[in-house]
Amino acid sequence: MGGAVVTHVAISNKLPSILAVAVLDVVEGSAIDALGKMSVYLANRPSQFDSLERAIGWHIKSRTLRNPESAQVSVPPLLYPDESNWRWRVDVVQTQPFWEEWFHDLSLKFLSMTCGKLLILAGTDRLDKTLLIGQMQGKFQLSILPEAGHFVHEDEPGKVAQLLMQLWHNYAGLSLPKQL
Repeated sequence: MGGAVVTHVAISNKLPSILAVAVLDVVEGSAIDALGKMSVYLANRPSQFDSLERAIGWHIKSRTLRNPESAQVSVPPLLYPDESNWRWRVDVVQTQPFWEEWFHDLSLKFLSMTCGKLLILAGTDRLDKTLLIGQMQGKFQLSILPEAGHFVHEDEPGKVAQLLMQLWHNYAGLSLPKQL
């Protein structure tokens, strides 16, 4: 969902100094196709956990996250303590009325950005026709991380960091180290 927000901000020209944008595993076609499954996923997701360890374990077991180390860092802020349980900090279901709007024409909007563009995907099957054509025309950089799930930055943090450093090196001319 964050990739849709970043794309909308970038094409709005409200931040004219944007040099480049990286979008992580969000493609209009697959996102819209997945919206129906999202309701089922959220309905089957536990509403609370009796410990942070169980919450982390659920994320790994459900393959929401695949990297146990990153789950240790990223899962706790998603929850808050409520008496003897841990509950979700954000009720994602409340955003459901906006989901389709966020992803409508996302591929065209992504391609129309005037800044540099990097799309990091977990698999090539996520590319829709619009992005496939745009990629063949060289309109953006595409990186595939097949070992990752949807949360590519969580599952492959080192590889994503390298890709982001390369993006900034290409577009901002910053002096960044070649490796982490």
